[in-house]
Amino acid sequence: MKNYSNSSAMIIVLALLSQPAFGQVVNGETPTSQSAEPREVETIVVTGSRIARSRQTASVPVAAIASEEFRLAGTTNSEDLLNALPQFVPATTSSSNSLASATGTGAATLDLRGLGTSRNLVLVNGRRFVFFDATQVTNINAIPTPLIKRVEVVTGGASAVYGSDAIAGVVNYILRDDFTGVEARAQ
Repeated sequence: MKNYSNSSAMIIVLALLSQPAFGQVVNGETPTSQSAEPREVETIVVTGSRIARSRQTASVPVAAIASEEFRLAGTTNSEDLLNALPQFVPATTSSSNSLASATGTGAATLDLRGLGTSRNLVLVNGRRFVFFDATQVTNINAIPTPLIKRVEVVTGGASAVYGSDAIAGVVNYILRDDFTGVEARAQ
């Protein structure tokens, strides 16, 4: 058997000595020298982020329904106006009377793209809203329509950000925070 300890020590010493020196000239410039012409900065794209983007440059389509549309439509429940949108398939509403639905609960649910009521995520001011039963479906009748500032609906790519609860999409209710006193409406 040969003794490799001397040769391995010699290889380590040579490897340490052959490290590049700091301050070397690269492409005719030293790292400390400043060039007179500014360098062009590339655009930084953040994906999978919850950073708010404008609707024109968003990577996923966001449908926003303002509070004026609720007033102009004359709806007393938010599901009546939302079910008129092409993204929604009418689920359990105030006029449902089926054994397959939540009979007698008075609940109204949302069904985005016809994938089922438990496949979408309902948020209020960006936070998850409570479920009304063991099926983990949100009762949107618990969200008062006069307090709605706008409703944002995302139907594509939401599960990457919000998880598997948002396979069909996300419905985010933004509520008014300047409401004080009493409000009355008549039709």
